[in-house]
Amino acid sequence: MIAKITLCLTAVFSAALAAFACLTGHSARAEIGTEHRGEIIVEASWYPQSAAYAGQKNSFVYLEARPELVIYGDSAEARVQPRISGGTAGDGLIDFREAYVTARLGDADILVGSTILFWGKVESYNPVDVVNAKDFSRGLMRSEKRGAPMLRLSWPVGPGQLDLLAIDFAENIYPGMASRERPALRIANEASYSGGAKRDDIANAVRWAGYFNDIDLGVSWFRGTGSAPRLLPQSDGTLKPDYSRITQAGLDIQYLRGDSTLKAELVRRSGQYDRVGTASTYRAGVIGIEHNIYGIMDGGQDIVLLGEYARDSRKGLAHSGLQNDLTVGGRWLWNDVEDTEVLGLLTRDLDNGAQTITVSIDRRISEEVTFEASVRGTSRYASDPSSSALQNDSAVIMALTYRF
Repeated sequence: MIAKITLCLTAVFSAALAAFACLTGHSARAEIGTEHRGEIIVEASWYPQSAAYAGQKNSFVYLEARPELVIYGDSAEARVQPRISGGTAGDGLIDFREAYVTARLGDADILVGSTILFWGKVESYNPVDVVNAKDFSRGLMRSEKRGAPMLRLSWPVGPGQLDLLAIDFAENIYPGMASRERPALRIANEASYSGGAKRDDIANAVRWAGYFNDIDLGVSWFRGTGSAPRLLPQSDGTLKPDYSRITQAGLDIQYLRGDSTLKAELVRRSGQYDRVGTASTYRAGVIGIEHNIYGIMDGGQDIVLLGEYARDSRKGLAHSGLQNDLTVGGRWLWNDVEDTEVLGLLTRDLDNGAQTITVSIDRRISEEVTFEASVRGTSRYASDPSSSALQNDSAVIMALTYRF
């Protein structure tokens, strides 16, 4: 499987490089330059509670390398960033986070290749953000975006930018038997498709994002195979991901007023499987507020207080589990030479009392090395049908990142 993925992505990037050569080769005076950089991540995680299911381990070591090469000319740029990862939780992975060419054609920008996009404004949960598949190999509570092969055309419209996208589908990656933060049954590598979805589906998306004075606004539409499948029990004792074709209209908005920021993300989606596997149309949203307090602790540090509320019209059947949930917390910015930052969040399901407390610290040790540690505590998960399998998965996680 890894070899197949690598071969396909290599072919995509080779085509993108050919496009780069074509775009820059028209001028004999075109100057070609290169930059190379990257990062290496070493992570250790420990789960203090006993494993809930057979085969699960209590501690893990994870390694990831992200070398990056940038080739740029007068009118185009090519970027490639493979991801090479592995560890004690299971199989390793080789894929591309970024492998694309960008070019300027008049007032328009074009991107061809694999990249990672982010849509949204809030902190806790981003319902509008639907483009990229997820890598859950380290657990269902710790996802990382996968690169999505796409063609994107962008140009200025009014006080913002309009993006038109054609996106190739990529499947999620799920945790193995040794991992924590997984269901009782193993999630199969092979997927199925229903509700009009196909493995070779090309999604269509449109997004306009711009500013009106103190308002930051994004309006989006997506039609294609979604990245949130139902999990179907199989005769061999596994769960097979079954993807459906969704249509989503989304709105994300942010309003700055003095030292406070009001945020919201709202969606209407059809074709999505709910928690029990029924495809339905629903509405969901997150609203929140952030307030900045400057100059505490003798004037050198800041605190950002935040509160967010998530609501889903499907109530207890919501596939995300965030149907009536409140998140409160704060970010403590030390404003020191080490860029120290402490984040604390409490998320509580107002229907059943399930809650998660997370405290993390991020600090630069040197110009090249940063340290991050987090402690996550879970409680009352047994009463939440969406997360009961994760009730023993409180965790302590530490990571070092070396950038070169």
